[in-house]
Amino acid sequence: KTVRGRVTVENGATYVPLRLVGEALGCQVEWDPYLGGAAVTSPGAAYDAGELYWLSRIICAESGAESMSGQIAVGNVVLNRVNSGQFPNTVKEGVIFDRKDAVQFEPVSNGRVYLPPASQSVEAAKRALDGENVVGSALYFYAPALSQGMWINANRPYQQTIGCHRFYR
Repeated sequence: KTVRGRVTVENGATYVPLRLVGEALGCQVEWDPYLGGAAVTSPGAAYDAGELYWLSRIICAESGAESMSGQIAVGNVVLNRVNSGQFPNTVKEGVIFDRKDAVQFEPVSNGRVYLPPASQSVEAAKRALDGENVVGSALYFYAPALSQGMWINANRPYQQTIGCHRFYR
């Protein structure tokens, strides 16, 4: 198959359009405005590149110092929200960056969500995406050491505590 596109050479490096090459190879290529770059998912990939990327980042930013169970739990809450009719149905734009009732996750406000995720957080995101669930149907969490959680405590049933986070349905 022949594909035509603009190719440039600068300082001995050849540049080709990523979308053109990726789609010619059967990949899904999406521009990510928050990242300021492209997310490329190859055919047959176990995970959507954008979902894994942002889920790993919010897990690391929210619970990077927690145990693997604590990190998977944060991933579970994000994915539970994606699957709930109460929230938008995408990881990045829908849940992590949701601002309908104010910012949902503190790392979006303070910028920590933009830091590279640790390898353990990437592993936790993969395990959550693979269906491992340690918090059941929880849709909310907070860390009592950092927040009073007055709205959650008054409006949502408590489910369990993992590490420094309390989880609610």
